[in-house]
Amino acid sequence: MTLALLPRYDEPRLLTAQMELIDQSFGIAMLGCSLAAMILASGLAITGGHPGALPWAATMVVACAIAHFGRLAVPDRLTEARSGRYARAMTAMLVLIGSLWGLVAWLYLDIRSPAVVICVLSLIAGMSAAALAVFSACLPVAVGFFVPAIVPVWIVFLATGDIAYLPMFLGTPLYLVVLMIFARNYARVARHAIALRFENLELISQLRDQTARAGQAQRQAEEANRAKSVFLASASHDLRQPLHALGLFVVSLSRTTLDAHQRQLLTHIEASSGAAREMLNTLLDFSKLEAGVVTPRPRPFRLQPLLHKLENEFAPQANARGLVYRTRDTTATLFGDPSLVELILRNLIANAIRYTRAGGVLVACRPRRFHVSVEVWDTGIGIPTAQHRDIFREFHQLGNPERDQRKGLGLGLAIVEGLARTMQTRVTLASTPDRGSVFRLRLPLAWTAPEEAADPQIAMRLDGLRVLVIDDDAAIREAMAGLLAIWNCPCRTAENEDEALALLDDFPPDLILADYRLRGHRTGHEAIAAIRSRVGRRLPAIIITGDTAADRLRNAHADGTALLHKPVVPGELHAAISTLMRESEWSRAEQ
Repeated sequence: MTLALLPRYDEPRLLTAQMELIDQSFGIAMLGCSLAAMILASGLAITGGHPGALPWAATMVVACAIAHFGRLAVPDRLTEARSGRYARAMTAMLVLIGSLWGLVAWLYLDIRSPAVVICVLSLIAGMSAAALAVFSACLPVAVGFFVPAIVPVWIVFLATGDIAYLPMFLGTPLYLVVLMIFARNYARVARHAIALRFENLELISQLRDQTARAGQAQRQAEEANRAKSVFLASASHDLRQPLHALGLFVVSLSRTTLDAHQRQLLTHIEASSGAAREMLNTLLDFSKLEAGVVTPRPRPFRLQPLLHKLENEFAPQANARGLVYRTRDTTATLFGDPSLVELILRNLIANAIRYTRAGGVLVACRPRRFHVSVEVWDTGIGIPTAQHRDIFREFHQLGNPERDQRKGLGLGLAIVEGLARTMQTRVTLASTPDRGSVFRLRLPLAWTAPEEAADPQIAMRLDGLRVLVIDDDAAIREAMAGLLAIWNCPCRTAENEDEALALLDDFPPDLILADYRLRGHRTGHEAIAAIRSRVGRRLPAIIITGDTAADRLRNAHADGTALLHKPVVPGELHAAISTLMRESEWSRAEQ
């Protein structure tokens, strides 16, 4: 029962922290104890005639020195493995030192000399108060000093048998109890503070772990995003190659004699090829935005011709779905990049038609004071408010859990937001489920009249234009040669740069059509540069690529060579060649 009432040491982790607190002030405590003992012994020897007090003081000094330097000889005393042994050893040393203080009271507390009583009691009380401050972090250590230092004082007053010392007889154990209570409270406060420190350390550790995991997750997300871009670029390139060849073969096939059934099959082939080309072009637009190669070229332009062009393109699609397509005429002149505005409206209108089952689509322009709001209204399925931000994320679609490819890839609105951000404007949305949606594109009004474009010239004929085709795909070389033959263009094809250079002596080209990626880790840019170096002039050249990787797009645009993306529509290729050759003629004329 007695053992159960004694204070116990805490668990190793907590005990280690408690002993760290005591260890910080232990040296000062031992020094103070030694000085107090020497002062008391000197006073007793000089004024009280007790020369035996000096050996007592010497013993106290030796005990304090052993306690102080002995602990320093144990370097791992403040580890969890050794803290229990250290606490017990310190308790034993403090029991010895406390007993020495109790011994001086037993030997020299002469109640007939009030001065000696006051001196002894003051120093013992002072040492006990100091021990309370220094050793209370670990209650057993503090108790190890209090009990042997104070109990002998109480016994001395008890032994007098004089009723005059009854207050001291009662006050001494009360003082010991008060010290014990304060020591227990201090120990509880220290234990709580240490526990809070441990919790803070654990929280910091958890925060570091979470930060590390967050950093790792961010790196994984960035890596996944890079992997996604690489996958999209590779998949787009590999799909564009056969589609590019298919489009060229379809044109050649359409120029041959076909019966009605064959014409119908050819129409289906062209429709399927066009749908695949539209999806890949959507991927290309998205890749351009991610690559940062979309540079707005703002200028004043009239909106009505653009709305009329979009109506001619999309009204038949709406009519085929039983929808009404309407455009509200406008005289507004806007300031922006008409090509990017057209791409934004094209995506918004295509989405409106795709998600509208009944009713129609309205494209209108609402003028404000200094800007206009170009609006696309529909009576479609509508968009819940909670989804208003999500629909602008890439690959996010509503009402298409089966991922029906006829409903697109889920990139249209991501492209819209990216293009609007590029033009430093925004697209807003208002929608009610089952009633429809309206997307609004904010554009500034132009304060100057647009430059009127010159009358478009009829596409120049390409008869006699010598074209050198460089492509490592045999099917594309064959299809391109067939298409150029239809346009009466003499053509030579080469698989790589070396073959192209070998053809120059017998076939000096007027134009180079080169694939971006060639065999042997060479590029079309490098082949064009080598040919231009050989012939000594800057030959007109067009790079035709299926790549959508960000670095490839940046490199292609930085070179300044004309760039087309597979699959190339023959009409697009013809227009690009016409424009390039006309610019080349103007450039030579200016020189």
